[in-house]
Amino acid sequence: MRDILTTLRSRLFRAGDTFKRGFLSTFVLNMAARGLSAIALVLLVRGLGVDAFAYVVLSLTVGQFAQSFAAGGIRMRYMREEAERVSRGLKEPSSFLIAVVGSTTQIAAAAALALLGATILGVGGSGADRTIFVGLAALYTVGHANTELAMYHYQAHLAFTKAGLWGVARGAAGCLPAVAAILGLISSGPVVMLWTALGTVVVAVVVCAPLAWATRRSRYGVEGRLGWGAESNWLTLFFIASSGFFYSSMFLVAALLDDTAVASFGAAMRYISIVLGPVAALMAVLRVRTSQHDVVDSHSTQITMLLRWIKQTSLPTAAVVGAMAALAPILIPVIDAGRYPDSVTIFQLLVIDAFFVYVTMPAPNLMITQRRYRVLALLFMLFLGVQTAASVFAGNAWGVIGIAAVAAGFGIASRVALVGMILWSRAPAARPQSREPALIAE
Repeated sequence: MRDILTTLRSRLFRAGDTFKRGFLSTFVLNMAARGLSAIALVLLVRGLGVDAFAYVVLSLTVGQFAQSFAAGGIRMRYMREEAERVSRGLKEPSSFLIAVVGSTTQIAAAAALALLGATILGVGGSGADRTIFVGLAALYTVGHANTELAMYHYQAHLAFTKAGLWGVARGAAGCLPAVAAILGLISSGPVVMLWTALGTVVVAVVVCAPLAWATRRSRYGVEGRLGWGAESNWLTLFFIASSGFFYSSMFLVAALLDDTAVASFGAAMRYISIVLGPVAALMAVLRVRTSQHDVVDSHSTQITMLLRWIKQTSLPTAAVVGAMAALAPILIPVIDAGRYPDSVTIFQLLVIDAFFVYVTMPAPNLMITQRRYRVLALLFMLFLGVQTAASVFAGNAWGVIGIAAVAAGFGIASRVALVGMILWSRAPAARPQSREPALIAE
């Protein structure tokens, strides 16, 4: 009878349907969270003075950039191992607590190094100002990153809606100080940032505490008591490099060119972020799907998944991207009143890269599935280094268009290289039993 019920359940709730529903709920709730962030931004613009607003925006930018890589390796490794555990039906618990400790200590170490560097260089005002700024950014990063870790946990358990709701809660926490600012209750940039950081930390504590308590006695596994180890460190380098692809071009435009170039490139990046809107939801689903035991155990399944994805997404994505590139010369001058004509060409270059982002999306996840963390990190670090050198030359020779062309070209090349490495790689040797992941309790 039990076997019959299991078979019936598998037919009624197929894995494909689970991930389709997961993508839909993740996408909708992610857009809701982004909407709350946009509302908070508008309220801060209208409620704060120029200096206070600049302080808050810079703090948030630093925090969001830091959380994208500072503990990214720990989060990604945790999610991959947990998703595999859930798909195999294994029950031996490992420690969410260790992942939280590792994430927090890594962010604290990064903050200490940042403060030391700012002190040596003498930037950021007085010593007290530097310490307050770094401390607030680090506090916000801790809350943001650990909430993200808990969201990864729920995604690994196929609870995509619950994960998305915690993202909305995090966005709502950021709105409360903005409301206070528009009402005139607070007007200081550091005070607004303090309450924003504290609200984010409260959300992290509420979502993480039960998971950490449930695994407080669990063994810590191969990554050590702080959650740091070779695998998570290589993944962290990968996240640093992949984040650098996005930010380095903007930094170089600001360093090499004038304000008009910065505005043109920045506007084009904002437009591209709209094109890439569904990426976050797709990546959340792909991270979990590529960690399922049937994909982990079969090299041929990995190849089939990648080829099928490329085949099914190429034509519709090309149609959408082509339409956007064709409409850009018409729509963008209407949006910016023709003030930044270079943003049209920049957008058209970056939208080609966006096509490859969508079409090759499973590739980085499959490299992680194969545990090729070092290869992935070194490849992206190499591409980032060469891209930076090429961008400096292109910026001096051809201005902002040259930097955009280099950014798009190297973005495409890195993703094509990943696809080639997966397609022409041999099936990995069977993983030793001692490598079986330490497992996390639900």
